[in-house]
Amino acid sequence: MRKLAWALLPLILLALAGTGHKTPVPTPPPQCELHQGDRIVLYGSGDDPDVLAWDSRFRLRSYHAAPFDEAEQLLSHAVLEAAGTRAQVVACVAGFVPSHSFETPEDAVGIMILSGPEKGIGKWVIGSDTRLRRR
Repeated sequence: MRKLAWALLPLILLALAGTGHKTPVPTPPPQCELHQGDRIVLYGSGDDPDVLAWDSRFRLRSYHAAPFDEAEQLLSHAVLEAAGTRAQVVACVAGFVPSHSFETPEDAVGIMILSGPEKGIGKWVIGSDTRLRRR
């Protein structure tokens, strides 16, 4: 019996090694679709193509995650940009804006407005409200 136990020991150790905890493979951090210097056009989705442009990425995030009453109070920190407003990307934070409306978190895109009444002013928009401009 003792010989049998010693004979099975390598098989038992091999089986136990296969069921042990394995080190997880790290997943790469999310990447923005837009990059600094990209020229874009603002265009909202849905029924209203105008875009809310925010004075900070943190208010942008808070607005999309807030209940209606809280979101309404934040609107004083946003400007409604007309669809077709041209802008240039100055920063992007991947997956920064979680929301009740989106399946996955949206990118927060820092922009410099290039056309319209807000020309020359920096704002923040969600990535889905942007379209890459063909040069």
